[in-house]
Amino acid sequence: MTLLGFSASAVKNGNVDRMVRAVLEKSAEPYEFVRLSELAYSPCRACPHQCAKDNLCTLDDDLKPYYPKILAADALVLGTPVYFDSMNGFMSVFLERLWSFRHCRFPLEGKPFVVVSTGDKQDAAELAIEAVKRRMIAYRASFVGSVSFGSTIFPCYTCGYGHRCKVGGFFERYGEEGIRTLKITPDLFKRWEDFPEIASGIDRLAEKISDR
Repeated sequence: MTLLGFSASAVKNGNVDRMVRAVLEKSAEPYEFVRLSELAYSPCRACPHQCAKDNLCTLDDDLKPYYPKILAADALVLGTPVYFDSMNGFMSVFLERLWSFRHCRFPLEGKPFVVVSTGDKQDAAELAIEAVKRRMIAYRASFVGSVSFGSTIFPCYTCGYGHRCKVGGFFERYGEEGIRTLKITPDLFKRWEDFPEIASGIDRLAEKISDR
């Protein structure tokens, strides 16, 4: 059995990267881990005549080597951070480019996949998972499970204006009092490994993917 994991995070070794890696590693199966943000690829170019024959996208970019690997993998692990209450662009464009698998045949039909996501709010992470799930189900892949992590890590912590701006999540969560008094310290950057329920969820995902 071989697994293929894709992380759409722009933050190297951040929560999403580590969640995807953990599912892969805990499965005790051979795997490959891919950081989408380190690849150069574009959206679908609407050239169905190029990919209809064999279901393989012919655009010559960094995704091209992964189509045969996706087909050969026994299961997929997909991870995305939350952007605007959904998956981010790296994941969205990646899944869009899998459209070549929807011509006459459905080569991903029945292929197991799991999804992990992290965002500043739990409900937003769940929305991102649903967005990925809907796209993959359109390719008739088989959803096995997911884990979402509401990290409460806001971009305001690193933008430089967190204590003055009333637009972002920082102000929404902490209000005027937070802007005046809250110090941005390392303990605010939560790690999923420190939350037993999230760690247990990752363990269960690894078990499910191995069982399939």
